[in-house]
Amino acid sequence: MNSRKFFYDFGRALYHVDSFYDEFAKQSNVSSALLWVLYALNDGKPHTQIEISNDWELPKTTVNTVIKDIQKDGYVELVPIKGKRREMSIVLTENGKKFADNVLSDLYKKEAEAYKLLTPEEQEIIMVLEKLAKKLKGDE
Repeated sequence: MNSRKFFYDFGRALYHVDSFYDEFAKQSNVSSALLWVLYALNDGKPHTQIEISNDWELPKTTVNTVIKDIQKDGYVELVPIKGKRREMSIVLTENGKKFADNVLSDLYKKEAEAYKLLTPEEQEIIMVLEKLAKKLKGDE
């Protein structure tokens, strides 16, 4: 296999996985952007908008819009970060945690089922994908 064939097949497989998440969001009656922001926030740790944008490759304006919307619904609190004037930590409220768990619980189950099918070697795919991303972006 040459690099062109590899990346062609890789792109197709990547978009098949991506379309699963898009379809899941539609079936859950949420936008893909909201799904990924909830996914990011539902790890129990505070995050900033910049962290979410950078970690998940989401446009800053999209993250900002989603955060403002779910803040209005009472799902997140913005907490000032000591020593930073404009940056805020975003934390799910109790209602936000319930909402995120409600939206994401079936997704977590599907992911767990798929994960069980992977061998320990296949589970190393994360490292391979991160390496590819860095190399393609010229970060390595």
